[in-house]
Amino acid sequence: MKNLNSYRVFKRNNQEPNANGEYVLYWMQINRRFHYNFALEYAVGWANKINKPLLILEAFSCDYPWATARTHTFVMQGMEEHLEYATQQKLNYISFAEQETGQYEVLLKNLTSKASVLVTDEYPVFIMRKRNETYSQEMELPYITVDSNGLIPLGITEKDPYSAYLFRKTMQKNFVEAFTNPPKKNPLDDLKNRDSINLPGSFHENLPERKKGPANITKFISGLKINHDVKPINWHGGRQAALGMLGQFIQNSLLEYDEKRNDPDEKKTSNLSPWLHFGKISVYEIISAALKHQPEGWDLDKITYNNGSTDGFFNGNQSIDSFLDEVITWRETGFHFAHHRKDYDKFESLPSWAQQTLNKHRDDKREWTYTYEQLENAQTHDEIWNAAQMQLRRDGIIHNYLRMLWGKKVIEWTPEPEIALRYLIELNNTYAIDGRDPNSYSGIFWCFGRFDRAWQERPVTGKLRYMSSDNTRKKIKLKQYLNTYAS
Repeated sequence: MKNLNSYRVFKRNNQEPNANGEYVLYWMQINRRFHYNFALEYAVGWANKINKPLLILEAFSCDYPWATARTHTFVMQGMEEHLEYATQQKLNYISFAEQETGQYEVLLKNLTSKASVLVTDEYPVFIMRKRNETYSQEMELPYITVDSNGLIPLGITEKDPYSAYLFRKTMQKNFVEAFTNPPKKNPLDDLKNRDSINLPGSFHENLPERKKGPANITKFISGLKINHDVKPINWHGGRQAALGMLGQFIQNSLLEYDEKRNDPDEKKTSNLSPWLHFGKISVYEIISAALKHQPEGWDLDKITYNNGSTDGFFNGNQSIDSFLDEVITWRETGFHFAHHRKDYDKFESLPSWAQQTLNKHRDDKREWTYTYEQLENAQTHDEIWNAAQMQLRRDGIIHNYLRMLWGKKVIEWTPEPEIALRYLIELNNTYAIDGRDPNSYSGIFWCFGRFDRAWQERPVTGKLRYMSSDNTRKKIKLKQYLNTYAS
């Protein structure tokens, strides 16, 4: 029987290791961390196997869809932290931020020309997916991607899950094995060959140097051809900030999560999604921290497989169980869906019932219609929707519950569903610090029926689950939230 973690490894081409290569190259694309990282662990294993040093590349492009000062600042803050750590640990590490289109690709091709094998991150969406599909066929060295995204390996599912219930069955069957075979905390401790790597000067020709430090990040970014209207958020993009946010959530909110997470005024959500998206913290760390707060006497033997039901699996504190279902089941349902579907971001990926009902009501009269610019600037008749959009613009996130209402209303306020989908993807991926992620695509497409079922039929939205601002105002606590964002 295959080891569960073997389902994390994807050999992208048929190239054999180059015995004359000078190092093993780990290209850190999305899971940007030195700890609890299966891909880094696998790269260390290769380096030890062929007795080569390890070179770690962490770079950032300036030419990607929805490039903003917000995203650039968050990522580069983390790179600064990594550079300091790598210097202290005497690692062969390259921290590079592209200044002009093409520099990133030149550097990568230069580095792979001297490498025995390339190991990088498996990721099912956005530019990382496209790079892995394209570069693996162009490069003449073994190109291996490793899944460090979640608890349940992407390779273990055979097709896209059409519901969270279906994926939850897979999660429950594999949870204990996955949790008890975690990534190593410090995989670099196992690295045997610690020789310094001296790169040819030609590798760095025409590649700009930049001074280190927060002020210099701002100055560097100011010269890039990216969207500078989307400003940086107050959260720091480094791993230490991620661990701090996790600690705050565990201490102040975890045990009240189930009861209060839907109320914006209570502020009981984890807020970990920005660091999860960029891989600053691993899902295993979050799960492990949460499980340590189960009631006294709880252990893994209390877990009972219950065929995909949301209740009665962990058999612990209800809030902890609820949080774990969100961070494992709901988050990873989206990852596994996108892994099996290249059309994860297309209208045609919706379940047939959702497409049919939206097509049936395509020509229904809309009470309100708004342009993209009106939506972007929170200029609608709906106070709650405007507040959610303002939170997205200012803070780079939307409260979890209000994100559902935010998406549902745009379907009602645009001429046709494809336009609504395009607007929501554009708004989310431009402003959300955790956008361009399988989980954020799940959130948007759930509003259109993905991972859901048919409900009572209504004009415009058909059989999609319906949400209204009036009902939302009655259900959840919003006074402080509206005071903050509705003005």
